[in-house]
Amino acid sequence: MHRFPLFFFLLLFSLASPALGQSEKNLLKNGSFEEFVGDDPSNWETTNIPKLCVVVSRSTRRVAGDYSVKCEVKDCFGTNIPGMIAQKKIPVSGEIMELSFSYLLTSVGGDVGFVSMIFQNSEGSTIRMCEERLTTSGSTFADFTATFPVPDAAATGELKIALLATSKDGSLHVGSSVLVDRMKLIVPSPKEEGAP
Repeated sequence: MHRFPLFFFLLLFSLASPALGQSEKNLLKNGSFEEFVGDDPSNWETTNIPKLCVVVSRSTRRVAGDYSVKCEVKDCFGTNIPGMIAQKKIPVSGEIMELSFSYLLTSVGGDVGFVSMIFQNSEGSTIRMCEERLTTSGSTFADFTATFPVPDAAATGELKIALLATSKDGSLHVGSSVLVDRMKLIVPSPKEEGAP
C-alpha cells in the first residue's frame, strides 16, 4: 500500500539527479587522455604528421589513470614543430566556464605552455578568444584552473593546448614539452549567497 509513494519519490529523484549535476558535467571528450588512436588522443586534433613527425603522444607519467598526453617540440624537416592538441565544437552555456587540469612543463629556452579558448557563434565566427600561459616548470605536476566569460552569442568553443616561444626571435626549442592530465571543462554551479 505504501510502495506507490516510495516508487514515485524514487522515480522523481532519479529524473532530477542528472539535471542537478548537469552544470558540473565535463564538456570535454576524453579529458582524462586514457584513449588513444595511434599517437593521437581520441576526440582531439593534433599537429602530428603520422610516421613522419610525432609531436603529440601518450605518456605513462600521469596524475591519474594510465596515461597523460605529451606535447613536445621536435625538429621535423629542419623546422622546430610544437605539439598541439585541439578539441572543437564544444557545446557552451552559462555565463562562465571553468577549465582545470594538471600539467608538467619542461621548458627549454623559456618556452611556455599555451592555453586558448575560442568562443564561436552559431555561424562559426570567432567572437572571443581567451588565452593563458603555463609557466611553472619542475619535476612534479602543477595544477591549473582558469575561468572564461562566455559571450552572449556563443554557441560552441574550441580549446587548444600547445607550446609557445617567449624568446625575442620567436623560436621554439627542441626538448620543451608539456604533459597534461585530468582535464575538465565545466559550467560551475552558481555559488550560494554568502558563500566564500
